[in-house]
Amino acid sequence: MISYDVITGEPQIQINYQSLQQKEHTLQGLLQFLEQQPKMIVLAIDEFQQITEFPEKNIEALLRTFFQQLRNVRFIFCGSKRKMMLEMFSNANRPFFASTQYLSLDKIDAAIYAAFIKKLFIKNGRSITEDAVGFILHWTKRHTFFTQSLCNMIYSFSESAITMDTVNQACLELLKRNEAVFFQYRQLLTPAQWNFLIAVAKEDEVQQITAKKYINEYNIGTPSDARRISKSLIEKELLLETNTKTATTYQVYDVFLSRWLEREY
Repeated sequence: MISYDVITGEPQIQINYQSLQQKEHTLQGLLQFLEQQPKMIVLAIDEFQQITEFPEKNIEALLRTFFQQLRNVRFIFCGSKRKMMLEMFSNANRPFFASTQYLSLDKIDAAIYAAFIKKLFIKNGRSITEDAVGFILHWTKRHTFFTQSLCNMIYSFSESAITMDTVNQACLELLKRNEAVFFQYRQLLTPAQWNFLIAVAKEDEVQQITAKKYINEYNIGTPSDARRISKSLIEKELLLETNTKTATTYQVYDVFLSRWLEREY
């Protein structure tokens, strides 16, 4: 069924299935259509790890079977859940094992990002100070979603000259609007888990979650408590674990939640 988005006016396609066989047939037919095109097709699939949550069994094996038959279609598999994506493509027992090349996207360079933000504000008749742009990138930790959200809030104020006062006002407004979500997080967590999130937020980034000084300062408990709680929060996607050549670091996954915890506690 073809329809149009009532807000943007963009066309949308909705496919309804009656059976699993119809799903497989429709997917295979779509891929074959792409394969027959005169130009090479690049198909980017965002949040690819979500297929592991589909109710259908063996969906990974089915997709792998379809994909490997194609010669005129190239795939880009994107996902925000790094650990799950690595598991899908690096585990020898999974269908997509060794089927791709890895590319980890780092944060956009601060200078490039700052120039881009300033350019867009100027293009739309606004001026913005260097300090304001620098603070935006610091406060959002250069995470694209949160950076865009803050810039949109600043733009909505309709001020021609944007200063640090404008940015601070926008930050407070964003945290206020998201408080209901933050309170919901608190309801879903144990006091120990909530306290652990507060500790990480106030530190901004933690490397040694089992360090005696860190545990004692925030009343975490024992090193085994810290490991158990951090594992649980990572699974809930509230804590972000990042591995590099030199260290493993931990941050609150939601940047706005992190800033709110840092401010309120």
